[in-house]
Amino acid sequence: MATIDKIRSDIEKIRAKISEQQKRLRELEQKAAEEENLEIVRMIKAVKMDNKELSAFLKAYASGLISLPADMQAELAEQEDTEDEA
Repeated sequence: MATIDKIRSDIEKIRAKISEQQKRLRELEQKAAEEENLEIVRMIKAVKMDNKELSAFLKAYASGLISLPADMQAELAEQEDTEDEA
């Protein structure tokens, strides 16, 4: 009987550790999203467009009216490949 009690005790300890790690994971995911958002805001502010100009630019890009230069497209593709590997 002592063995089953030890096993159950170990199970509860592991569950507690899993719960703790899940909480840590959620916190890190939230922090990563916040950092990405801050980076986006910094990039947008660096362009110095007002809301209407930025909106028009993004709509034109999304609709295919404008595109990125080939070297920038290659750079973005490399970044995406690197992110996919991580």
